[in-house]
Amino acid sequence: MTYEVYYKKPGGFIWHKVKNVEADTIIETDNGQALAVRVLFLADKTRLEIPMTCLIKFSKERFYDIQNNMESETGQKIGVKGPKPS
Repeated sequence: MTYEVYYKKPGGFIWHKVKNVEADTIIETDNGQALAVRVLFLADKTRLEIPMTCLIKFSKERFYDIQNNMESETGQKIGVKGPKPS
């Protein structure tokens, strides 16, 4: 499942849209400190780094992807209102 990520610079008015995101993460240093960047992995195997100073929001598909992973790991349904996408 892919999802979209939207971001804008601090004080900015324009949202930038990144499509076909397969995964994202925050890079950690050796001592467990998070770097100031969120990394997006796209379906075409490219990598995009967004500074953590930006406001970042994710499409609902990311929520459902996380929910599916949690349900698979626990073997239990997680009750959430609203329809799941197909």
